[in-house]
Amino acid sequence: MLKDEVVKVIESELKYGDQRGLYHYNCAETLLGACNERYNLELDNKTLKAIVPFGAGFYSEKACGLLTAGIASLGIMYAQEKPTLNEKVQQMTKQWVKAFEEEFGDTNCAQVKAVHKDEVKKCELVMARAAELFEEVVCQGELVD
Repeated sequence: MLKDEVVKVIESELKYGDQRGLYHYNCAETLLGACNERYNLELDNKTLKAIVPFGAGFYSEKACGLLTAGIASLGIMYAQEKPTLNEKVQQMTKQWVKAFEEEFGDTNCAQVKAVHKDEVKKCELVMARAAELFEEVVCQGELVD
């Protein structure tokens, strides 16, 4: 399950104790990294680094990094080579954005954190739930094919 991969990423930091911040994966990194593992996306480390600035809503609390990492994952999973209308990726992206907004009440990082961030676990619970939600969207999309 994708949620299990997200939990692995979150827990991977714990072994560093006081140095945990140096090894922290933000929300966008966590979800894309977990998708890479779960769906065998074969992304290299350089590609995974491209999602870093999407964390914490572009480090400006704008669009949630979980949302944008999910969109990036969908692009990798479903976008086709040109020429194409990319109807599948468009459909999946719309479903993901709608499901995310319905679950968390907004797509904006600041709003999601205001309602769902835990004092101790920070956004860990949001990351885990977003992983479950993303997997539901992917499974629904696969059934449509």
